[in-house]
Amino acid sequence: MTAAPGSGAGLAPRAWLVWSIAAVTVALVTDNPVYRGLVALVALDVLLTWLPPGRRLRSLAVAVALAAALAALINLLASHTGADVFARLPDGLPLVGGPLTLESLAFGGALGLGLVAALLSVAPLSLVLEPHDVVDAMPAALERTGIAVATSLNLVSGFGRTFTEVRDAQRMRGWKPGGLRSWNEVLVPVVLTAIEDSVLLAESMEARAFGAGRRTSYATARVGAREAVVVAAALAAATVFIGLRVAGVPMDWYPYPTLSLPPIHPLAVAGCLALALPAFRLPARGSRPR
Repeated sequence: MTAAPGSGAGLAPRAWLVWSIAAVTVALVTDNPVYRGLVALVALDVLLTWLPPGRRLRSLAVAVALAAALAALINLLASHTGADVFARLPDGLPLVGGPLTLESLAFGGALGLGLVAALLSVAPLSLVLEPHDVVDAMPAALERTGIAVATSLNLVSGFGRTFTEVRDAQRMRGWKPGGLRSWNEVLVPVVLTAIEDSVLLAESMEARAFGAGRRTSYATARVGAREAVVVAAALAAATVFIGLRVAGVPMDWYPYPTLSLPPIHPLAVAGCLALALPAFRLPARGSRPR
């Protein structure tokens, strides 16, 4: 069976779901920047390997950069611990007043790196899979949850497209962005359009007897040997990190009071690299190398 474009390009949706959950677990079970950086690089490699044609990463890149920068900035301004002071804000400033240290900046960067790794880990669920694939990835008991998630993903992407269309239309009519009030001419039509789309979607789901029973589908994605290997490697990676944590192996990185190199364990590094298995894309059946 040949996978349709945008359907995970050969990987079953449930394999993607397990992989994303395992990658997020690895990224959040420790605050070590080495492991988080490896997960982020692996997730980015996997995402670039399977990204369908026509889809862009610009919005994701902006969101990831803002999340990382905001986390680093908040920790830098709110935490005044550390021996290496490089600047000082007036003590009279509430919350942010006091010394700014390299240790606070480094730990904030590690927090931001965790957000980056987590966001990149779940990105394939919205950028590689189609919304109906997300529904198929859910177990039968969570089918309604999957439908709600898929519907939300559709509405979010539609909201962005509507915003761009309304903004361009208003500019063609001579509108220019000024203060906050000027954006009412864009935001009000966008919100009204989103409400109208939501009502139409609800009516369409009701017309299709949503909630009346188990839904039908054209085909069910088969879980083959490749998916089994990907799932096994992802689960093994998460199990390694949880096991090392339970065993008391040093997994975290605490740069206070002075900066130090984060601890590195070979098994943890191997677990991070095991998540890169989906990036090794096999050629489709019947295809010949050129």
